[in-house]
Amino acid sequence: MATYNQFVVTDAGRALLAKAVANKGVFTVSSIKTSSHTYTQSAIAVLTSLEDIRQSFPLASATTVDSTTVKLQFNVTNVGLATSYTLATLGVYAQYNNSETLFAVSTADNPDIMNAEQAGALVRNILTTVYIKTANASSISIAVDMDTYITKAMLDAAEKKALDLAHPVGSVYLHIGGTDPATAFGGTWKKIEGSYLLASGSYDGVTLSAGKRIGEAKHTITKDEMPEHHHEGETDVGGEHRHWSCGALPHDFQWDACEGNNAPVAVGYGDGCWHGNRVDGHTSWDGKHSHHFTTGDAGKGNAMRVMPLATVVDAWYRTA
Repeated sequence: MATYNQFVVTDAGRALLAKAVANKGVFTVSSIKTSSHTYTQSAIAVLTSLEDIRQSFPLASATTVDSTTVKLQFNVTNVGLATSYTLATLGVYAQYNNSETLFAVSTADNPDIMNAEQAGALVRNILTTVYIKTANASSISIAVDMDTYITKAMLDAAEKKALDLAHPVGSVYLHIGGTDPATAFGGTWKKIEGSYLLASGSYDGVTLSAGKRIGEAKHTITKDEMPEHHHEGETDVGGEHRHWSCGALPHDFQWDACEGNNAPVAVGYGDGCWHGNRVDGHTSWDGKHSHHFTTGDAGKGNAMRVMPLATVVDAWYRTA
């Protein structure tokens, strides 16, 4: 991270200001220029201009603090910069009667890189505040407010700190539209695909650890998981038969097979009726039979999909 020294007023700058004070002319701070050239502190006083100038920026604002102090602000930026360079030196230029000269210089102990502008990348801005205080030309002092001097390293650190506060490593980001959070916020993110989010802890007697993938997309139920139920069936009609008894009937129980009976013609005396006295007899067991039935099969045993109603979102979690 670059550390810039306090500005040093050049001999030419003192002379220019002395002329303005003596002649009551107009002394104007015109611009601040950047250079990749490195100067020693002892070499600054005799400079009249900077070598290897890379960028020039006009004065952004000037404010009178009191009768002897003026506050100046410059905005140094990489907007429009095509080639990166080492920002080693800052030079404040001033004009008097249309004559411009190098007024003061600040050098960096650890020069920073001013990166070229890139599409989609963070724009770099360095707000430099300079205070010029003088009672006369021989007592000029110039200072830079280093708290408002923002280097690229400072911007990167601030961006990283903001990311860590808003989206620390391990945090989950949900979005409908598919925007990768690495593009918007920075950091490294892994996309979560095709699964629900479940809070860690104990669930149905199982301990769930964060980051573990569990569950199943489809499930085939077992016999123990089937609802309690029973089956009913119906047999077909079958085994139709009749029973006959052999022997004569007593006179008082005389039976006429021809009267009110659908039976075939009975054995008798040739008149189609059976007459006689009862004798002991029995029916046959010829109609004895059994019944068996089975119920029909239903279902195919396919696995069922496990998916409750849900709103689909794009999800990531930060890994670094």
